Amino acid sequence: MKPCKPNPKETPSAEAGFPCSSESGCALKGSSERLENAAKRRLAANARERRRMQGLNMAFDHLRKVVPQWGQDKKLSKYETLQMALSYIMALTRILAEAERFSTQKGWINFHEEHFHACASQKAAAETEPYAPRLFHFQPEHF
Repeated sequence: MKPCKPNPKETPSAEAGFPCSSESGCALKGSSERLENAAKRRLAANARERRRMQGLNMAFDHLRKVVPQWGQDKKLSKYETLQMALSYIMALTRILAEAERFSTQKGWINFHEEHFHACASQKAAAETEPYAPRLFHFQPEHF
């Protein structure tokens, strides 16, 4: 809305196109509209913030359901929920690392076990050779 400015050549009046009958009336009308607009903006901002907080609280509720509470009867605070989530993620990471390490070791053991069985078939020949060549599959040169 345009501010109400009286025309110096005319007397301010409603007939002359001004919404108010005096200069002070125009100032009051403008300030009340500004206050009304500010109140509307504040209500809209409050509604946006309320929706944001509701979404955040729903996310925390979902996180509380996923993270184990280890015997907690009371609802965890947001801070406690984040701490538990961090601990849970770190524990899962350690479990995966251990599983990967175990899998790698198991593969290594299986490889050597297969190699051992292949070498065991040559047992008769191996028993006649000295210990070092059997262990390292090294054939010493005869001088």
